Amino acid sequence: MEIFKLNKKNKCVFAIKLAERASRYIVDTEKLTLINNAIEIALTFVQTEKGNGEVLYNFLDNENNGFTIFQEMEIDEKIRGAWDCIIDAIAYITKEIYLVNGEKYFPEPIEMVDDTIFIHMINALKLCSSEEVEFLENLYKDCFNNQKA
Repeated sequence: MEIFKLNKKNKCVFAIKLAERASRYIVDTEKLTLINNAIEIALTFVQTEKGNGEVLYNFLDNENNGFTIFQEMEIDEKIRGAWDCIIDAIAYITKEIYLVNGEKYFPEPIEMVDDTIFIHMINALKLCSSEEVEFLENLYKDCFNNQKA
């Protein structure tokens, strides 16, 4: 998979689809609701190129119910991997929103986000299950082919 061959929109779609897939490993309905809300904001951004980076970033770094706190508290390695994938995907979209909005300064964790995050995101999803390899390959092909259409 050569993620750098995808355009920005398809990288965002790829990230969102990974987060959706990883959310299958989260069983807590309250956490799933938060994940789905974050994904919805990310999808809206991809469709409209409009969004608020602070709103999306708040899903990651919130002292009461931030995804990073959920990930740190998780004991099960598979579920930690799912959280890693979700966090990376939301962080990537958050940075894209900041960039589209012309923001000059980002929260420190978002400042470090670049395309190399996809390596971590992919490996985190693979940690959840070996079955994810085929999903990842098919998703990449779909995203790559969509930009040719």
